[in-house]
Amino acid sequence: MTKITFIIPTIGRITLKNTIESLINQTNNEWKAIIIYDGIKSNIEINDERIKIIEIEKKGININNAGLVRNYGMKIAETEWIGFVDDDDILINDYVEIFYRELENEMNIGVKTYIYRMKLNDRIIPKLNTDNFYVCDVGISFIIHKDIIKTIEFIPDGAEDYLFLSNIREAGYKMVILPFIKYIVREKHQKIDIEGNRIYINKNIHKIILLGLLSLLKI
Repeated sequence: MTKITFIIPTIGRITLKNTIESLINQTNNEWKAIIIYDGIKSNIEINDERIKIIEIEKKGININNAGLVRNYGMKIAETEWIGFVDDDDILINDYVEIFYRELENEMNIGVKTYIYRMKLNDRIIPKLNTDNFYVCDVGISFIIHKDIIKTIEFIPDGAEDYLFLSNIREAGYKMVILPFIKYIVREKHQKIDIEGNRIYINKNIHKIILLGLLSLLKI
């Protein structure tokens, strides 16, 4: 059963063909995708029932506003989980396979957001040794449960990916930063073997830890 839909905002970049190819080449084919042409006509033809192409009135007013298009896509996605990929980026071919494996991991019970590492030029974000995610150190390489979009959406900003995740964290949803690098920004497919820390993030747990430390300081 297909559990994940990828939202792909596009302005008709030629690199979209690489993005689509990275999806078609996934080792697990249980996925769907919605390609949303933002204010322009579609310039591709795809014969794949998993992929829906939509043309909408212009929403993204500049390079930092793809989130407005994602908001539209999230509302029409029908699967339990929603992933994201931009039209000049690609997914490593076991992205979906590992996601389904993580869903079966008992450690992930209650997780509503899975964050993959991404390769951005010569950087890996979130950092391999991080203890959380931070502004300018996280991107769109994440998957969310559809429950989240009932109250949280993207806000246009240069750091809209971080702000979206930060609002999820503040709402108390359980999150995990996965150790795997499975999203590549503006490059062709490549294999990356290094892994980072696995970090569970839960605002309520952090509050409990902080209160415990404060209590110790008072003794």
